[in-house]
Amino acid sequence: MIKLLLEDTLWIALFLIALFLHFFVVQASSQAQEKGPPAALVKVAEVSQVKIAPQVQLIGTAQPKLISIIASDIEGIVEEFDAHEGDFVKKGAVLAQLEDSLLRIELKGAQANKADTEAQLSRAHTDLKRSTKLLATETIADKQYTDNLAEVQSLEARVRRLEAEIEHKRDSIAKKIIRAPFSGFVVKEHTDLGQWVEKGGPIVTLADLSTMEILVDVPERYVPKLVLGGSTQVTVDALNSGRFTGKIVAIIPVGDSASRTFPVKISVENRDNHIKGGMLCRVKLAIGRADLVLAVPKDAVVNMGQSHLIYVVQEGVAKPLPVELGNASDSMIEIKGAVEPGMQVVTRGNERLRPGQPVQIIQ
Repeated sequence: MIKLLLEDTLWIALFLIALFLHFFVVQASSQAQEKGPPAALVKVAEVSQVKIAPQVQLIGTAQPKLISIIASDIEGIVEEFDAHEGDFVKKGAVLAQLEDSLLRIELKGAQANKADTEAQLSRAHTDLKRSTKLLATETIADKQYTDNLAEVQSLEARVRRLEAEIEHKRDSIAKKIIRAPFSGFVVKEHTDLGQWVEKGGPIVTLADLSTMEILVDVPERYVPKLVLGGSTQVTVDALNSGRFTGKIVAIIPVGDSASRTFPVKISVENRDNHIKGGMLCRVKLAIGRADLVLAVPKDAVVNMGQSHLIYVVQEGVAKPLPVELGNASDSMIEIKGAVEPGMQVVTRGNERLRPGQPVQIIQ
């Protein structure tokens, strides 16, 4: 009997606990519905007036500003070859060494001849001094003095010729070492160990990637609106849409009569060598006068398929506002719609916002 009484008491207690939990959950849900969605943490910026010029985006190709075939100044057999495709070499680095043993032998011979001639010249100077003194006392004939003077002059001329020959030999030996005239990457090898290189023969092709030129074919209707030295924006697809700032350095005045386009060169600093020759680039060119427009940071725009909207913060809640997009410049984009300068727009946290949701602005 006592056992049955305990079991009944236990079941009653469990029933009361379940009833209390159900009442608590229902009440909490009701309060949450009354309060609405929780406040979202967002960052904001103001609608501002900025000058933005109309732009056009065109496709271009990157190429090194400086690319050169490094040639030999002298003929010879390749004795050492230290440059390989893909290598980065600094200015002055040895690319190849040509065999120079014969030149060194000839140099030693010219140096020996010069030393012998200088010794003869020293004796000739002594004879000339002696004959000069004797001529003053009329002890010797003029012919002896003249012969001594001619000997000195002849030997001096020979010394100068030998000095020129020695200098030429040294220059030729120095040219047997082909060095990099600038820092860059070896993009092609034109010779190898044991090969004979003619004077002017190619050794390697060297490319300096520190400054790249983007070649863009611009339709003729845009060319009159371009400004030499004007700033541009360059995006490289292969670098995860990496962005670079470029400058118009050349507008080629002769175009393609078939496509009616004109080549335009954009210079871009490439200090880390991220941009490679041949990469596809998207270039934004300013093609008109900059006008004062209403603009917001690009992060404020929420794309809804073919339409766009921004979230405006008013009285602590986010209100969606449809807008039309205009021209863009750097991080700002022109917007058109029921917007006014000074409005606060959400730039961070707008992806999950719901209309009318409370927001809490963070710095």
